[in-house]
Amino acid sequence: MSVSVVIATYNRARMVREAIQSVLAQSRPPDEIVVIDDASSDSPAEELNYLATLYPKLRVYRRASNSGGVVIWNEAVAKARGKFIAFCTDDDRFLPGHIEASLAYLERHPEIGLVHSGFVDAIETGGNIAFEPRPFRSQVPLETNREGLVSYMTRYYDWPFHPSTLVIRRELWERTGGFDPRYALADTDWFVRAVEIAPAAMLPSHGVYNRRHSGNWSNRLGSARMQREIFEIVESLIERRYVRQSIRRAAWRAIWRANVRLHLGLTMIARLRTGHAEAACAAWHGLLQNTGRRSPPWIERAGMNLLRRLYAARQSNGLNSSESVIPL
Repeated sequence: MSVSVVIATYNRARMVREAIQSVLAQSRPPDEIVVIDDASSDSPAEELNYLATLYPKLRVYRRASNSGGVVIWNEAVAKARGKFIAFCTDDDRFLPGHIEASLAYLERHPEIGLVHSGFVDAIETGGNIAFEPRPFRSQVPLETNREGLVSYMTRYYDWPFHPSTLVIRRELWERTGGFDPRYALADTDWFVRAVEIAPAAMLPSHGVYNRRHSGNWSNRLGSARMQREIFEIVESLIERRYVRQSIRRAAWRAIWRANVRLHLGLTMIARLRTGHAEAACAAWHGLLQNTGRRSPPWIERAGMNLLRRLYAARQSNGLNSSESVIPL
């Protein structure tokens, strides 16, 4: 069962080195590691080239110009040679038994197209790191198929899966097609399309350290964009899934939209508490404009003004949470 680990990196020389080292320390090491540097400006090339001289399994490629993020994942998979592909973002780290447990399940269950797992938040604030394991969703593998996909995406809206825990069959990737560059959250769009073809399973284990730091895209304005894209992705799924069942389509659309609005409201409150005022405003915008309805502009402006005043009041009380990396 040959397995390749693919890593895309940009301006994270230290973090990608730690990610690579965590892959090499696996109880079941991969047959190769494919790293693509997306034209970084922080000079990781020397670091990666040095590691490649130490570890023959490591293959490093560098783009001449920055792709914007999604394209390099498709390039990395295209260069990988394994029958199974494991993904790792450059700021995460595998836990020691991740690959072994994933491959073992896929070997025992040939009908399963991909597996993913739980994770441990590694929250970096200043010079400190706090480790917080996420509770398991089930004590046994949680399988998801085409019939239950809308329900699954609605229930686990915030984290349908962690991308750094994905281990997939190459044949499923080829049937599904690569990541769609129209989405910043292209892995979620791919996950949905893949599960429409073959079932997925979430393993009751922690596969990676999910690194939370001030540079997280998802910790800033990115979270609002993520939720907007998830809304679009699942809306499209509902249309495909219930194309000839108008009543069920309307019912699931109503449930889904109510769920999204609730979560955007919670996101808005959480971002305000952690000092991300503009991210809170972006969630407010999404709540009013990106959940299947359009609210008058004056309501949006009034809400944003209120959120900024609330944030200013927190700052005037000496509450400085600009470095907060607490995940929602």
